[in-house]
Amino acid sequence: MKIVDAIILAGSAGPTALTEAEMVDNKAFIRIRERTMLQHVYGALKRAAGVGRIAVVGPQDKIKACLEGQDVLVVPEGKTIVENVERGFKALQPEGYFLVCSADIPFLTPEAVDELILACKPFTADFYYPIVERSDNDKRFPGVKRTYVRLAEGEFTGGNIILVNPACLKKALPRLERVFALRKSPLKLTSLLGFTFLVKLFFRRLTIKELEKRFAELFAVTGKAVISRYPEIGTDVDKLSDLALARRLL
Repeated sequence: MKIVDAIILAGSAGPTALTEAEMVDNKAFIRIRERTMLQHVYGALKRAAGVGRIAVVGPQDKIKACLEGQDVLVVPEGKTIVENVERGFKALQPEGYFLVCSADIPFLTPEAVDELILACKPFTADFYYPIVERSDNDKRFPGVKRTYVRLAEGEFTGGNIILVNPACLKKALPRLERVFALRKSPLKLTSLLGFTFLVKLFFRRLTIKELEKRFAELFAVTGKAVISRYPEIGTDVDKLSDLALARRLL
């Protein structure tokens, strides 16, 4: 299996109803059972056969206390997600493809990570982005509300981890922020594609390959969607109801 490095984004994003209810200033450090969300995510990546070095970008002192004794590179956070990706990349200096993962997916498993890496062969695109079919998500997390896009191949929701080719990073970084900003709103992301695509989307005729082609035209980098059978890769904790689910199931 190909070994890739990983960056966990654990930067502060400002107060939310979730952080205020848990009395923390960063949801990465919300505790679920005996461990924080960051510890859950780090543990999954660490146990994955396809992951090598790991860097965590965020508040250094809190990360060091949270992951004390672990083999991890701690990187101070910047002001934006894209700046944090760049800082993690500069600290790791990965020689090949690397993962970028959020710190708020505590359900993540080593199997989900390894399956994603294997599914990206032969590693020809600039970005690989996992998507999960609604039926798989409903089976694993019944009743959980997610945002889905209806495509010709089925209904899909997005993941919170991507595989990136470092060769494209310099030109892609300015565009990454726009994608990250819209990643939780697939309809807004799809609206960038234009009227024809929206019509196709409405009639469920828009295909994954058409989306990939349009993505390359808009952002000057090639992206490929990878269908994952692991809903854990995209089930994040953003709301109090998400946290209650995580504490019940983990």
